[in-house]
Amino acid sequence: MRGFGGMGNVPVMGNPMMGNPMMGNPMMGNPMMGNPMMGNPMMGNPMMVNPMMNQMNYQIQMQNMKKMQEMMNPHGASPGQTDMRMSRIKKEYNLCSNDPDLIQIGCSFGLENQNNFNIWKVTMLGPQGTPYQGGLFVIKVLFPPEYPSKGAEFRFINKIYHLNVDWKNKETFGHICLSSLNEWATTGKVKAKSCFGVKQALFDIFCLFYNQGVESPYDDAIAKQYKENRAEFDALAKEWTTKYAKY
Repeated sequence: MRGFGGMGNVPVMGNPMMGNPMMGNPMMGNPMMGNPMMGNPMMGNPMMVNPMMNQMNYQIQMQNMKKMQEMMNPHGASPGQTDMRMSRIKKEYNLCSNDPDLIQIGCSFGLENQNNFNIWKVTMLGPQGTPYQGGLFVIKVLFPPEYPSKGAEFRFINKIYHLNVDWKNKETFGHICLSSLNEWATTGKVKAKSCFGVKQALFDIFCLFYNQGVESPYDDAIAKQYKENRAEFDALAKEWTTKYAKY
């Protein structure tokens, strides 16, 4: 094509064989725009993948997936393990709720929140012939994420004047100091008993109404009162029952 003003032939669109440095030659490639056959180190070639970038992206994706899994399941249990755990807790709840022995000692069962079987509320009647007679005691049963590798934790909700129940410390309020409960909560089993679960734990708690563990008291002063002035201890226990657990 002839240019204006007598300037001679000017390649405007470019030679399809040699290429226009501005527009690019489909055969030779433009270092600015990229050749789909050869690849542009600046823009990237869809036909050739950078292995270093690909590896970095893969590692980032894996790290993000791992973080998401940890957020959804901080204790590392698989969905199948979680379903088995909850199925076991529900089964134990149904068994305990309908157990004639537990019913006989005045136990009834409920959930702290509807459909949340991780936290039970068990009510237990204070037995006759003890300072706790006439009391309705509420025990919270908390199942940890590691259950059944670790057993449930038991705490009294209402105040009770007892050697083995903590009622002074806010963080551990209602905690029951009993070797079988502590061992089960830590290891998921009790060496002295071949079969141990919620039912057996509740029976051990019920026995504490009759026989208090003087060997593991929460307060030494109360233990001394219990051993040296039992009448005074029983009077305070009865007073607290009327004040905090009357139904």
